[in-house]
Amino acid sequence: MYQEERLLKILEYLKQHQSMSVQDICTQFEVSRDTARRDIVRLVQEGVVVRTHGGLALPELQKELLSYQDRLIDESESKQRIGKIAAGLIQDRETVILDVSTTVQFVAEQISAQDITVVTHSIDNVGILSHREDLLIYVLGGYLNVKNRLLYGSSIIDRLSEIRADKAFIGASAICADGLYYPYEEDARVKREMARRSDQVILVADHTKFNAKSFYRLDFDFVDILVTNRELPIEIREVLDQKNITVIECLDEVEEVRNQE
Repeated sequence: MYQEERLLKILEYLKQHQSMSVQDICTQFEVSRDTARRDIVRLVQEGVVVRTHGGLALPELQKELLSYQDRLIDESESKQRIGKIAAGLIQDRETVILDVSTTVQFVAEQISAQDITVVTHSIDNVGILSHREDLLIYVLGGYLNVKNRLLYGSSIIDRLSEIRADKAFIGASAICADGLYYPYEEDARVKREMARRSDQVILVADHTKFNAKSFYRLDFDFVDILVTNRELPIEIREVLDQKNITVIECLDEVEEVRNQE
């Protein structure tokens, strides 16, 4: 079960019972306590639940909960579609770098290629792939960022500089006509080094990233393929065409209906 599906079921349970313990999550979804705690952290970060001693509880504002549920369903479906298409680009016995991104997590969940080597600094990617005995996982070591569930520090760049990969899958906080954007300088630097150390770079991003705002820029020259769920804004499409970047649009239902009108 995808994490997003589990979160929705947790929210449904909370609507009926108002609170839920870590053990309840473990029992109902047959997951470890670490997985249950990650689910709680994710929901707390989104602001739709409050942490309690031993679990979580429903906040007073039901409106926030319903809004988050709707958004989670929409984003989950779109990102699953993007992840499936992107994962299909991985070939047997390749070395791939997986960035820290919720969309990249969907790529990790749907990898079917055999005998690959995965390089990542995402704790969640490691957890998703740890059950696969037919692949190798190389974890880029550094300091642990508990909130964002990643390893960080200068050692990440150092380790990447020693690696050569067939493909890198990266996300973005914002995509504008002049490039990709990230909230932190180190984040942009890590993406840049991933791109430099890979023969092909696949950007995975849903439509919410188009013309959003962030701070540190990464040039489109580092990207080879973009996988997304909606048609691109004209100004971004023109730039990608000029740079010969392949765009794969796995359109969601909203976009398909719009195109038929």
